Amino acid sequence: MSLPSLDTDNNGAPVMIDAYLFRATHATGPTPAVVFMHGCNGMFTRKGNIDSRELDWAHRLNAQGYAVLAVDSFTSRGQSSECARGGPVRPSVERPRDAYGALRYLQTLPAIQPDRIALMGWSHGGGTVLFSIGPKGPGRSQDAKPAPDFVAAIAFYPGWCNATAQGADWTTRIPLLLLIGADDVWSKPAPCDAFVHSVMAQSAPITFHIYPGAVHDFDYPNLPVRSRPEFTNPRTHVVPVTGTQPEARDDAIARVTTFLAKVFGT
Repeated sequence: MSLPSLDTDNNGAPVMIDAYLFRATHATGPTPAVVFMHGCNGMFTRKGNIDSRELDWAHRLNAQGYAVLAVDSFTSRGQSSECARGGPVRPSVERPRDAYGALRYLQTLPAIQPDRIALMGWSHGGGTVLFSIGPKGPGRSQDAKPAPDFVAAIAFYPGWCNATAQGADWTTRIPLLLLIGADDVWSKPAPCDAFVHSVMAQSAPITFHIYPGAVHDFDYPNLPVRSRPEFTNPRTHVVPVTGTQPEARDDAIARVTTFLAKVFGT
């Protein structure tokens, strides 16, 4: 399907973005929903299939009674991977507008409970979550429509999880579950840890967990741990390492399940 982002083109018209709706299993009435924001490599494999991480999570959440709307911020704008050198689809500008466009779209569907919608993202999409729910997010602007906001947010190994990127005044009133690996060299845990604890000291509703021995993409199903030289940062020369950490994955599934059940009241 195609839906309007809150982002606009040079003529002021809404940018249309692709999204994929996975309906809750055995639903007999309106259900909660979760908006997915993909990582820097986009939402699709080289064969054009939706990435196995998103599919695994979507089917898992569907079975728990939630709909999922997976948003494609890149292909919709003619972009592919932005992992190595970045790109024009920014986690601080365009993608939060996509997230809120998805929220507003879901709130028009009779099969969705409009006040029980969460936001969930990974890596580039995890950074998008932080920018979306922070003080400069679309839901906090003076032009924001008086509709229900996201009721909760989940960020896996988010990029830009530091005070420099988010700003000294960053806070949120939206409950946030943030999960990251201790051995992640791509989304580094140390600055994220310092940033999160400074925000939590100001009473922001954040649940934060660092997984020992886990690297980037630890929640993927059956992804071998390996270096990714094709995504080497040209400035820092850091070579990302990605792959499944089974214990961290299992724990994250349990934490997400409990977190959503609590915020959705299911």
